[in-house]
Amino acid sequence: MRSREVITATAALFVISRGVLLLVAAFVEHNLPISFRDVSYSTDPILRSLTGSDSVYLLGIAAQGYHLEPIKLGFLDWAFFPVYPLVVRVASILTLGNIALAGVLVSNLAFVAAMPLLYELALPRLGHERAIRSLAFVTLAPGAVPFAMAYSDSLFLLLAAGAFLATERGRWPLMSVLFGLASLTRPQGVLLALPLGILLYQASGWRWTRLLWLVTGPLAFLGFAAYLGATVGDPLGMFHAQQAWTDIGNPTASSPSATVPVLDRFDPLVLFLVAMFVGYTFLLVFLRRDRVPAAYRVMAFVAVLTPLLSLRLNSVARFMTAVWPFSWVLASRRSAWFELVGLAGSMGLFVVYAVLNFTQTLAP
Repeated sequence: MRSREVITATAALFVISRGVLLLVAAFVEHNLPISFRDVSYSTDPILRSLTGSDSVYLLGIAAQGYHLEPIKLGFLDWAFFPVYPLVVRVASILTLGNIALAGVLVSNLAFVAAMPLLYELALPRLGHERAIRSLAFVTLAPGAVPFAMAYSDSLFLLLAAGAFLATERGRWPLMSVLFGLASLTRPQGVLLALPLGILLYQASGWRWTRLLWLVTGPLAFLGFAAYLGATVGDPLGMFHAQQAWTDIGNPTASSPSATVPVLDRFDPLVLFLVAMFVGYTFLLVFLRRDRVPAAYRVMAFVAVLTPLLSLRLNSVARFMTAVWPFSWVLASRRSAWFELVGLAGSMGLFVVYAVLNFTQTLAP
């Protein structure tokens, strides 16, 4: 019975969220101008919205591999990790070579596959009803829009959730493989070693032989560095390429991308992003108050630090949405008014972010 309810809830949330995104994409493409970046991998209706911004680089890698020259202005695709493009390349066999469609397909299927894993992780902490409710807060979070786009976020969510669940159930080899793949999906993947290490310690104490299962993440990262060194001549290219995004709008930067306009620091959109960051930082307090296990508190703390260290405040909602313990905090609130207002507010922000992302006013 519980499995049936989880499947039903997952299907309903997927249909509702994707239905909303399709409506927003159709409205944006027919009624609103695309901003200065105007970048998309596909020109087809709807796919144009779902393959914008960083999708251009990820899908370009899937189609042609890494490029020696910048794709646009000063932006190099070395900043993006290889697992998602590789999976998209394989999936393009099913889409008859349509890379854009394959990218969107992989993202959405990975998200659907991640939902039961997130439920299993939430169940012992929240109980059945609130575990399902936590899925709604993940699906309709402000930063959940990239889960439907040709981004690596859904695949990362699937691999990370799988690694945590495998660790909690003592399936060390599976955890090790998933951790290694997550480390090759997004830069933050290797940082999962911190919370996963805590879970391993709680399971068996400081047995160094058990901690060896975590070596796959650093080894995978070093393997990617070696690949970049051999192909593009820069083993740290994944970091050096990021500088172009950091330099956007900086008049003293040497990167050509610095010529791209940015919002003023007192612009309402910037204040909105700051408010989002403050909101998620505030939720850290409730992680301890709600007695969320230490491993998941560390995971959330690292996620909050990521926008600060990377200077990518525009991606704050996206970074936080992949940290599912925040959904536990929201789903655990028992105030009667929050039962409706909290989820309704989250969905409202989800729509706002969809408009901002699809118009490329705010890249995910």
